[in-house]
Amino acid sequence: MKNNIFSIIDDKYDNLSKTHKKIADFVKENIHIIPFLSIKELGGKSDASIASITRFTRELDFNGYAEFQKKVSELVQKDVVPMKEIKSSILSEEDNSTLKRIIDLNIGCLTSLYNDELEKNFNESIPMISSSRKLYIAASRSSYSVGYYLYFMLKGFIEDVELLTNGTSDISNKLSYVQDKDCLISISYARYTKSTFDITSYFHDKGCNIIAITDSYTSPIALKASKVLLAKNTIGTYSFVSAMTIANSLVTVLGKVNKEDTLRRLEKQDAIALESGIYL
Repeated sequence: MKNNIFSIIDDKYDNLSKTHKKIADFVKENIHIIPFLSIKELGGKSDASIASITRFTRELDFNGYAEFQKKVSELVQKDVVPMKEIKSSILSEEDNSTLKRIIDLNIGCLTSLYNDELEKNFNESIPMISSSRKLYIAASRSSYSVGYYLYFMLKGFIEDVELLTNGTSDISNKLSYVQDKDCLISISYARYTKSTFDITSYFHDKGCNIIAITDSYTSPIALKASKVLLAKNTIGTYSFVSAMTIANSLVTVLGKVNKEDTLRRLEKQDAIALESGIYL
């Protein structure tokens, strides 16, 4: 049996039934989320029955969905998207200025970022965040930079905000205090990290509002979210310029919810920073 799941599907594709071809198409287009979907969830997303999915995996010479999902997971784990994009950019032999090329790519990414759906979801996210008892932010690995920026900026005028990420503290202790009136901003990009997905699933099970900043409406965290803020990374550089723009917009609008209190808190923090000699 070939190791590449795409090759396995392609070899069998012409002989598949119409239903199995539909499942195969969904799997190929959404390969990164398959490791996170139960067979029931895959059925709902691909509009196929559990029995059809089981027969589909056996058509591909797997014992069932569990073995098939494991093979997909192994493939996804090898595909480290950020490193793949950066290596591709490094190996590029284009003669034009790298700086200009990357700036142009980021400009193009930002130009295509805005749409009516994003505006609608963004506006509907604000009251979910501002009315929450406590705001949590989940991000890890490459997405951590966006999560930390959002946390650092919001902490300047929102008291009850907490950053959840592996390696900083025992997350289980923090999660034990989560209530259904809390809100989570979850940030995750392909390859999606299990830790962020597990945290998002926990908040989902608690009945909390979840705002997902991610690259696909079918990403693992998007499937658990109340609102999805779609901000795709720059192709060719894996830049987070779109996600950072969303984060910056959230900070600005949330700061306006209670403008006078926000300004008072920011001025107080500046005074403390100056007294502490933080700045040169």
